[in-house]
Amino acid sequence: MRRRLLDAAAEEFAERGFSAARLTEVARRAGFTKGAVYSNFESKQDLFAELFAQRSLQLAGRVLAEIAGMNPSDAVGRGGEAIASWMMREPGWSLLVLEFGVLASRDAQIAQAYLRERRHLRSRLVELIGDRAREWGVDDTLDVRTTAISLMALISGLVLEHSVDPEEVDQATMGAAVTALFAGAVAKAGLS
Repeated sequence: MRRRLLDAAAEEFAERGFSAARLTEVARRAGFTKGAVYSNFESKQDLFAELFAQRSLQLAGRVLAEIAGMNPSDAVGRGGEAIASWMMREPGWSLLVLEFGVLASRDAQIAQAYLRERRHLRSRLVELIGDRAREWGVDDTLDVRTTAISLMALISGLVLEHSVDPEEVDQATMGAAVTALFAGAVAKAGLS
């Protein structure tokens, strides 16, 4: 039941956004009553926080998979293209994360869930980028924390820009921006 509710919530939130999403619609999509939602989650915020946690881990997994095993030239070359590709596949979710971030800046309860999950995602990215830096022998020169923060911020910004101007901010442009981020980090670490 819980899994069905989370899947239905993912659809509802992605289509309508956090603010416009309705728990009655989540229940209907899952084939339950609204009471089933409340028997599993305290509130819409609670439901979204759990969904957000799961999706954040999936996002980290995707980024990790894209740069796992890359050598420095791969990170500069195909890394940006691959990350841009999955950004294009789920634009609704990425915009939802941005919406939740804005809401978190105004609501302490939402802020706790958002902050917890963003920090968790950031730490996973730091681990992965750190693993690559060790493989490349530059763990003492590559600023993995700044690279992870920059990657998260860049992805958020690109998704927003793409949503309002998809002609100018297309997949190729998004890939080039992510590639430029990796190229800068690699060059600064002395790997180029």
